[in-house]
Amino acid sequence: MQISWMEKFVQKGTEITAPVPMAPPGTTGLGGFEVPSSKGGTLRSDASALNVGVLHLVPTLEVFPQLADPKMYAKLYEPNTIDLSDHGELEYWFTVLSEHLPDLVDKAVASEGGTDDAKRRGDAFARAFSAHLARLMEEPAAYGKLGLANLLELREECLREFQFVDAYRSIKQRENEASLAVLPDLLVELDGMTEETRLLTLIEGVLAANIFDWGSRACVDLYHKGTIIEIYRMSRNKMQRPWRVDDFDAFKERMLGCGDTKPCPHKRALLFVDNSGADVVLGMLPLARELLRRGTEVVLVANSLPALNDVTAMELPDIVAEAAKHCDILRRAAEAGGLLVDAMINTSDGSKENSSSVPLMVVENGCGSPCIDLRQVSSELAAAAKDADLIVLEGMGRALHTNFNAQFKCEALKLAMVKNQRLAEKFKGNIYDCVCRYEPAS
Repeated sequence: MQISWMEKFVQKGTEITAPVPMAPPGTTGLGGFEVPSSKGGTLRSDASALNVGVLHLVPTLEVFPQLADPKMYAKLYEPNTIDLSDHGELEYWFTVLSEHLPDLVDKAVASEGGTDDAKRRGDAFARAFSAHLARLMEEPAAYGKLGLANLLELREECLREFQFVDAYRSIKQRENEASLAVLPDLLVELDGMTEETRLLTLIEGVLAANIFDWGSRACVDLYHKGTIIEIYRMSRNKMQRPWRVDDFDAFKERMLGCGDTKPCPHKRALLFVDNSGADVVLGMLPLARELLRRGTEVVLVANSLPALNDVTAMELPDIVAEAAKHCDILRRAAEAGGLLVDAMINTSDGSKENSSSVPLMVVENGCGSPCIDLRQVSSELAAAAKDADLIVLEGMGRALHTNFNAQFKCEALKLAMVKNQRLAEKFKGNIYDCVCRYEPAS
């Protein structure tokens, strides 16, 4: 008897708690094509924010050209949704970061093989970061204007200072493999739906899969209590509409039209992806595939450097290559976008007649934080954004903690699951509520 993709995910979800061998140094793990070389080898300080070693990538950083008025961005654009000038707010977030610190140190030490040297560096990182938090608690302006994005980036920069390159790399690899194993069955299920049902299912899938976030205390607790599939099932059960912010009907009308009126497809969509594993593989990749099917160029925008379990631009091509082995739409688009070196002929989703030659591309965003400040993006992202007419910001860091109030010249879709109690209260809702905010072009 054939089992569903969800049941396969159950089986995979019980396996990822066990360690798996890491790929040998210099290999790509999943294989399939060359990964782009990072432009982030050189760093420079950002004098306008924290100057405590919070570094940003070069060769160049530019203002995101799709901000509603980029010439006035210094006055009109504030990435941080949360105001840390409020002492109570500041104290709450310092407590959150302090409570998360022991688990982060454990992951960082494990990522370096658990050696005595890694333990020593882990202890040193914890002391250094705790000292920064203590000073900022006493003097919030000690390092310049302080926002939550700066605070989270400070944590990542401290990790790098003590040579922890990617604290979650083994976890990300296991969750990617578990999710990729069931992706072909999910795509077959999606292809059997009507256009309207499929679009809603895709958005639900993005929201549900966004629960896999090692930066959320609530979600880390869930990891300790069950397998990833149990968490995913719980997440899908919370998909009942209306969501806390629910603009899906407006987005659906833009995508599918009303009555006999069929709108033109978007020319280029920028998808700012969030976490590894189910989030990107079972959430954002199927959404990207749907846009490609409609003739829209898709640019996957990811971090230049690791931050928590966020997927990076260096990791995405391997993930796309593995997914493309089972999907003709993704394969042709990845070839057109230069992601695949060799044409892969092992396609099994039966969608050749619907395939498109529009490109699927990957671009690094120029930062190494769970949040993003659109005043400072990579030159590659700025260039890709000039022809974009749809932006999808996914995840708490990019769509809620920062940029929830940002206005753009083009259409914007902000998707996230609320995984922090304090943030849920600000939205006058509950933890695990969902946000689907669609904004037409300004």
